[in-house]
Amino acid sequence: MSQNKSKSTQKKSKDFSKSSTTTEINNFSIAEEVYKDVPERLDHFKKQREENGFDDTETWHLDKTLALFLIPRLERFIQVNNGYPGGETEESFNEKLNFILKSFKEYYNGENDEVSLELEKERLINANKAIAILGEIWFDLWW
Repeated sequence: MSQNKSKSTQKKSKDFSKSSTTTEINNFSIAEEVYKDVPERLDHFKKQREENGFDDTETWHLDKTLALFLIPRLERFIQVNNGYPGGETEESFNEKLNFILKSFKEYYNGENDEVSLELEKERLINANKAIAILGEIWFDLWW
């Protein structure tokens, strides 16, 4: 039975890699914004997206790319999750998940907000705390 599960997992991984192509919802490229007047660069990045599913502009600010990818998935995880890890209560686990989500949203989605230097520092502190918490619960993000 373990062998069948392994083959099934391998097949799912292969199927997933085939379906991991760039779509509007998963496109975090900033090429169109930064290189709008440089057609040859746009073509280069478009080719990268076709070949890899992403382009090099996504690695320029990789922390933001990863956070923006994670935010909607974490929102959905919170909606569908039906358990919590040992050593946690449902309430404490949900608090952690919601803190991560809120901190990432404020730091990455609110980066163009006109905010005080103090609030900007607070957002960065919270984002750093969220990253630490995410590291602690990383292997518990399944249901």
